[in-house]
This record gives sequence, C-alpha cells and structure tokens, in this order.
Amino acid sequence: METFSLLQVALDQTIARDALEDASDALRSITRADCTVIQRNLFGIVVSGLARDEALAFQAALQQRNFPTDLVADRELPVLHEPYTIQRIEIEKNILSFTDSMGREHPRTIEDLVFLAGGFLTQNKMKSALVVGTGDTPYEYSSAQQPRLERHQHMEEVPEFRLDFFFWSSPNRFRASVSAESTMFFHGRPLRLRDTALLLGAMMDLRELLPPVRVGAGLMRSDTQTAYPSLKSYEEEIRWQFYRLKARA
Repeated sequence: METFSLLQVALDQTIARDALEDASDALRSITRADCTVIQRNLFGIVVSGLARDEALAFQAALQQRNFPTDLVADRELPVLHEPYTIQRIEIEKNILSFTDSMGREHPRTIEDLVFLAGGFLTQNKMKSALVVGTGDTPYEYSSAQQPRLERHQHMEEVPEFRLDFFFWSSPNRFRASVSAESTMFFHGRPLRLRDTALLLGAMMDLRELLPPVRVGAGLMRSDTQTAYPSLKSYEEEIRWQFYRLKARA
C-alpha cells in the first residue's frame, strides 16, 4: 500500500498544541499523545507513513485550523545519503578541502556542492554510570550489607553542532560535528561547543558559499541558542528542503 506524508508549506508555520490535537481526531493512526512529538519535530515534514484517506482527512482538519499542508507520496521524498565523517574543513578559492580523522584529504569543488545544512541540535542518548548500591535503590545500603558497584542506564540530552555538505558526485555527503567528545577544525582553528563566536563565524562564512535557497535554515540563524530538538527534526528539514528544490527545478 502506498503511503503519504504531509509537508509544511513554509518552515515558519506554527500551530497550537490543542489545535493539532483536535485535528488528530480526524484519523485513527495518530493519537492526541502523538501530537507532542509531532509538534516538537515540526521542521518541514508534519507526518509520514499515512494511508491516502487518512492523510487527506488530516490535511483537511489542519486546513480548517489555518495550517495548510502539501500531500506528497512517501516515495517522492528524498532519502539522504549516508555521511562520510570529516574533521577538518578548509576553503580556498573554489575548493573545499576536507580531511578525515586518519589524515586523508578529500578536495571538492564548490560547483559540485548542491546543498549545505548545519546547526545546533540535541540528541537523546543512552548513558550508563556506575553507582554504589546493593539492589534496587542505588546509593542506599546498611552497614550490615556489602556495597557493590551497579551499572545504571539513563537517557541524557546531548548537545551537538553539525555540518552536512551534499554534492552531486560520490561521496555525496560529508559531515563534521562538534560535541562534548569531539572537535572539528575550520581553517586550522579547533571549534568546540563553548566557542560560540567561532562557531557563529564559521556559520556566516559557510552560508556565503551558496544561494539562500540551498542553505539549511539552521545555518541562517544568528544565534547558538536555537537548536533542533532532535536528529530527526534536523534531517527532516533537509529532506523537506530537497523536495522543494526538486519542485522548483
């Protein structure tokens, strides 16, 4: 069975939570509880994987609440290439020079560059830690019991700055990222998450490489406080941008 997505007409569209929940009553496959995640990840693609009749019903309900959408078959949405990870970025005249962690260089021409995405995002990652305990409750034990180390896992929000370069030729996607555990180099200078001014400067330099319609919204922002709430929202915006570019061609 063919499935469909609803796409925002523009990235700056907003809808109140209660209005989104009311619209979800028009179909069975989306519950009111699902709307929390849908609204949080509203970066181009509203929802995917719907049967056509449900997609049309949801689209009509959203339209009634002043939130127009486009109905698109899922097979028409671009699938992103797997990234090749790089650590260093240099720009000289018409050449982008990438270097990976093994010191291998990958020069590419700017003419070959299709799209540039980037920005700050938050990922939920499973973290583990050793705690002192004797059973169900960590840190609590009596003197009669022998304490022991136990490994406990928990979800933690991990901030990250990411760049993705998309090219016409293979390898089609290069990625660099900065997190608490990784650093990237831009024109020889190390960039860390705390280097706010340097990161903003890199964003400004990079977005000059292409026309605005071929630069992701995250790179067009002028602050480091606005972040994508998940990796999914970041990548769905790129897919939305690619679909729009294809429609304009």
